[in-house]
Amino acid sequence: MKILVFGAGAIGSAFGGFLSAQHEVTLLGRRRHLEAVRRNGLKVSGIWGRHTFRRLSLETDFEGLAHRRPEYDLILVTVKSFDTARAAGMIKRILRPGTVVLSLQNGLGNVEALHRRLPAGQVLAGRVIFGVELLSATRGKPDGGGQIKITVSAEPTAVGETVKRAVTPRVKRLAVLFSKAGIATVPCSDIDSLLWKKVAYNCALNPLASLLKTHYGFLGENGITRLIMDEVVEEIFDVAKAAGISMKPSAAGKYLKLFYGKLLPRTYHHHPSMLQDLNRGRPTEIDALNGAIVRLGRKYRVPAPVNRRLTELIKQEERLCPRRTVS
Repeated sequence: MKILVFGAGAIGSAFGGFLSAQHEVTLLGRRRHLEAVRRNGLKVSGIWGRHTFRRLSLETDFEGLAHRRPEYDLILVTVKSFDTARAAGMIKRILRPGTVVLSLQNGLGNVEALHRRLPAGQVLAGRVIFGVELLSATRGKPDGGGQIKITVSAEPTAVGETVKRAVTPRVKRLAVLFSKAGIATVPCSDIDSLLWKKVAYNCALNPLASLLKTHYGFLGENGITRLIMDEVVEEIFDVAKAAGISMKPSAAGKYLKLFYGKLLPRTYHHHPSMLQDLNRGRPTEIDALNGAIVRLGRKYRVPAPVNRRLTELIKQEERLCPRRTVS
């Protein structure tokens, strides 16, 4: 299979690297990271073992790629949520009738942004809940230099259709394809529910861990942060109910038992990508996480004051962190 990873940062590099052992994979991403991959291969460390992947095509110039009119069977969208609309416009230029576009992104609104620019029937979505960090080629600093570290994994990746609720043959094939590559994946008939469940997880953990500059585990052991996370999750379940989303578990209390009993312990030592973005002077995905809950709360007249306050605090941090130009 010919696969393009559109936005080969941490998560995209992980998928691309493991898939490259059996498929033709092209990584499209930032020059600094991919030049290091070109020199030394994509180096992977962490809980999935040590690997070096060299059978990768590397692209840093989309215009040059589009000029060659490549044909891909699968395009993995792994850009940050605020870049989804722009990415969709670019993907449209190289999309073939049989190409599957799979969003593997954080937050809400990515699928809708892809639907606005691309044929909805060609768009699938995935829920990814393993953690990856970009490391530099020297001293393991989180700076993007051809190395990634798989830090945690809470549950298998899930993939599903975005137009209908059904486990289709192509969804089954993708789950098998990823699993054979070493990324445990299951097919899903209701991907919206899983995406919202992940949003609850990310909204509870990412802003607080970023503001306090700590790992997830600390938040679960502190009474004050637990109280805040409880309120974040309760607001999300209220908004989801108003939006007609079928949450599983169906109630915030049941989800919080799962969250504290299973999901958080499995990702105890993880630092969120939001914190990494702030440290690098880059914009965060807060608008697709807590910010999205606030917007939908307004739409459905459901208050979300704790999510709103966390959104405001992260935006303040963005303003305080100096912006850096990253090639």
